[in-house]
Amino acid sequence: MPTNNRHIPVGTTTKVVYTVIAVLLLLIGLTGLLVPIIPGVLFLIGAVLIFSKVSTRFHHWSEGQAWVRGARIRMIQLQGLHPVAKIRLVALLGAQSVVSGIVQLGQFSARLFRRG
Repeated sequence: MPTNNRHIPVGTTTKVVYTVIAVLLLLIGLTGLLVPIIPGVLFLIGAVLIFSKVSTRFHHWSEGQAWVRGARIRMIQLQGLHPVAKIRLVALLGAQSVVSGIVQLGQFSARLFRRG
């Protein structure tokens, strides 16, 4: 499935809103890299995709990155899902991330207590 390689210009208000959302996602993503319960990589990918909507230069850079193109293709494929299926998918991914974070936190705690 081809990606949309054309950058569509957006208005100033939309750019400001998208930039604020992208910066928040970036901050959450960076926090998620430090805190195992938050899925940081997902938030970073979201920030990259939103920044590519705001900036032409960033859009061209992101189109050259294979991992961004892959994420964009998966997002396009998800657009055809029924809204209930999207909610289920997001809930399952969120639950999986939380469980994975709890397991990592438990493993970290076990290693910490073995040292002490």
